[in-house]
Amino acid sequence: MNARRKSRLSTRSAAAGVILLTLAAALPASAGTFSYSGSIQLSQGRYFFDLTTRGVFLFNGFTYSSERFTLSASFPLIYQNTPYISYSGVGVLPSGGPESSAVNQRQGKETVILPEVVDARQYGVGDPVFHMGIRLVKESAAAPSLEFTIQAKAPVASLESGFGTGEWDYGVGVALSKRLGGVILFADVNYWTLGDLAELDIKSPWVYSVSAGLPFAAGKSALLVSYFGMTEIIEGVAPPSSMGLGLSFKVGPKTSLTLSGSFGLSEASPDFAASVGWSFGF
Repeated sequence: MNARRKSRLSTRSAAAGVILLTLAAALPASAGTFSYSGSIQLSQGRYFFDLTTRGVFLFNGFTYSSERFTLSASFPLIYQNTPYISYSGVGVLPSGGPESSAVNQRQGKETVILPEVVDARQYGVGDPVFHMGIRLVKESAAAPSLEFTIQAKAPVASLESGFGTGEWDYGVGVALSKRLGGVILFADVNYWTLGDLAELDIKSPWVYSVSAGLPFAAGKSALLVSYFGMTEIIEGVAPPSSMGLGLSFKVGPKTSLTLSGSFGLSEASPDFAASVGWSFGF
């Protein structure tokens, strides 16, 4: 890693660390609630490569919530059959991993030819993601709830494994929610600064999503429809974009189960993904 990249990594690490520690120190002394959430996600895509990448992600998350604050951390375990898809703060990216120079040299819409995987690490720990939310406005009859968010992804996994990019990612944004009749609407937008790869510049994107939830069965279940997208992240590549559909079920006073699926709308997204999630409150 050259001196410039070391300097950027140090600066990003310090900035993310200071912000998160400052916000954590601001947590109120009053008691909140703790929960554990997990999910298993399967995804598959060719992206713009000649090889198909299949991945299995096991996410384990822990959350503290109070009336005004949310603090959470998510730790992924990853299986991938190729090292050419990197896990970042905004999701999976078709970076080429250790072959990122091939992505950098791509012309137009041509397919990128990558070496067949002969000996690659396929199982490993991904980069943890930390999230902090501060509620600025509580939902009322006239206004939606408004939350300020800050997130950071720590560089635990190596670039060579395909489980990370080897650098910090961090972002800030806002999230809104509002109940309109029997439908609950959600929207969020975040600006992310992403670490570059050695031979591929990663742009800092605006990431956004909108979704609508329809509760039924006396509020014990809900249907969720969502859209996720972002601005350009790799030059010349259509940015990630996907549609999703999910079902959630309340199976206990503090326990829920979620089933969801999504399909990609651009060459930078998995062709499809499916997941099962669960949450337990304490």
